[in-house]
Amino acid sequence: METAMEVYWNLALVYLDIVAPVLSLIAVLVLLFLKKATLVKTDYVLLSFFMLQVVLNSMANYLQDNQVNNHWLYHANTLGTQVLFSTFFYLLFHAQKLKLFILFGFAGYMAVFLLNILFFQPLTTFPSYTYAFGSLMLVVYGLLTFQSWFEMIPATNILSLKEFWAVAGILLYFGSGFFIFITYHYLSIVSGKDVGILWKLHNLFLALGCLVFLRAFTCKKWIQKSYL
Repeated sequence: METAMEVYWNLALVYLDIVAPVLSLIAVLVLLFLKKATLVKTDYVLLSFFMLQVVLNSMANYLQDNQVNNHWLYHANTLGTQVLFSTFFYLLFHAQKLKLFILFGFAGYMAVFLLNILFFQPLTTFPSYTYAFGSLMLVVYGLLTFQSWFEMIPATNILSLKEFWAVAGILLYFGSGFFIFITYHYLSIVSGKDVGILWKLHNLFLALGCLVFLRAFTCKKWIQKSYL
């Protein structure tokens, strides 16, 4: 028998994938109102990510609460997320070879996305393979970003740069997400209870990622385009 505290804690974790991005959006609006934030192109990608999570996760939870299949929303979520963060890195990079790498990477993702729906995980099934592949691609982009910074940027306090915190948030959320998504399909077969625990863990990492993203909005310095 669960105690009242355990019930409330469980509900908090279940709906954390809505609460965290909502609070993040509110925090950004407050920062803008107080003129404590300076927005650049990549910041709009992060704002769009917050809004995407609020809309799609709210719909997914509503359908689940009413016992309606909501997996098609997760297909939409992984696609929207990949579009947004592929755009983020495309805007961040200025070297033509890195831009081409992003374009080829997105083409590869789209191939996996469509093949997964057609042959492995249709719209009525959670797209764990697509989520995992997309997360892996974004982690690779993030590591390439750090490599280019360390090779080309003059000595500076990297913690004062908004791009650092944005990429750090991507690596935190999608790096942990890769391992969560890659095990999701297996656990959904052997233990439905463990899947629930796994998704609550995902929501915690999403909340942490949103928190790191927020740090990017408070930074007023960014990297000159000639260094990427």
